[in-house]
Amino acid sequence: MSTCLLKRILPFMLTLIIGLGLGSLFQSRSWRGRLRKNSCRYTSRYMPTTNPAAMNYQASASTPLAIVFEPSTRMTAAARRNQTYGVVQLLVEYGADGKARVLSRVASLPDGLTEEAERVAESTQFRPETLNGEAVSVTRVQSYYFDMGRF
Repeated sequence: MSTCLLKRILPFMLTLIIGLGLGSLFQSRSWRGRLRKNSCRYTSRYMPTTNPAAMNYQASASTPLAIVFEPSTRMTAAARRNQTYGVVQLLVEYGADGKARVLSRVASLPDGLTEEAERVAESTQFRPETLNGEAVSVTRVQSYYFDMGRF
């Protein structure tokens, strides 16, 4: 009698456990997706004002840094000859005055590739970031990729 009962209950219990596990897996993913979508909205914690017209004005008065034109990097003759490739990372300040300046080298490469990346960084054209309508300086780590496909 117990084996007959076990044969009937065991498939039901396994199906129930697997169904609950899969349901909780998919439910947690959709919950995380909703959290990511809503986390970028302005809330009263970031903007204490409750006037909707003032909120729209404050949001439109601040704009992020916008890269308008960035020249492409070129491999140097020495780098082609020595088959040097990799990534150069530079700490670049995008000034409120519209000029980009290299502050330091985070990761460099030999054969003139770091100097090429510095040339590209300093000749980048951009619109500065604005905060409440005033231009501000922004500092970022920029990565410049060099591979054998770029001649």
